[in-house]
Amino acid sequence: MFKLLAVLALVSASAAHRFKGAEYKQTKMVDNYEYKRINWDEAHEYEECEEFDDRYEELMEGVGKDGEEALNGMDHFMSRHIPKPIEDICDFTVGTCPNFSRKDSGKCGFETVVIPAGHWMVADIDKSYEKFLVRSAYKEKLFYGYRSPNKMRFVTPVILKWHLDADGNRERGEIAMYIPEEYQSNPPLSKSDKVRVEEWKETTVFVRPYGGYRDDDAFGKQFEFLRKAVSKAELSYDKNIEMEAGYTYLRYGRQRIEAMLVEDSSRI
Repeated sequence: MFKLLAVLALVSASAAHRFKGAEYKQTKMVDNYEYKRINWDEAHEYEECEEFDDRYEELMEGVGKDGEEALNGMDHFMSRHIPKPIEDICDFTVGTCPNFSRKDSGKCGFETVVIPAGHWMVADIDKSYEKFLVRSAYKEKLFYGYRSPNKMRFVTPVILKWHLDADGNRERGEIAMYIPEEYQSNPPLSKSDKVRVEEWKETTVFVRPYGGYRDDDAFGKQFEFLRKAVSKAELSYDKNIEMEAGYTYLRYGRQRIEAMLVEDSSRI
């Protein structure tokens, strides 16, 4: 049940509603939680481009930009922080995350990640009153329609794939989760017409990690930085797609969400 609540918080576009920016007040307590200060280089596999330096001061946990303290004073960042490093999230020996290959792009502003070929559970994200219903896409479709009936464990990250119109606006979306390794060779068929099992080929993506929340204005800016950096490196990407990879529980310690562009020759 805890993992269900965690994922609902992670993928929710609208669930952040009254919890935004410096006014976030996390009240959940974490036993034996210890704040770990890290520097920019520990959380990134690339050097930042000088023309859009995106570094920022790391603030102590539980303290907002205005000095206001979180209610529990311990387990919540009230403002943007350096993203949580992958090694602090994923234990590849037990398959908590698929084994993405990460490497320095050799260029400024982004890292290169190879998503291995594999099977994913995928559902469409419905739209209502111009808002994408990410929360219900996970809960009502992926969880109740596929994960729960097959008693599948949770694998990070949750990926949101956005299809863009000619003006670069998001016109439709999909939510996807990697099917656990023990099912990869023979994934269960979906009994729900709202969930499909897709086999993705090996895919190369260009990535910028972010230490905040997906409805932050600053997260949207990561796609702008990413496009500029990839273009500067004279690499091509699919201009009709952008993706997000969510790794952490919203409002629960240090965050990591990644802005992704798909290499043009690697279209999923």
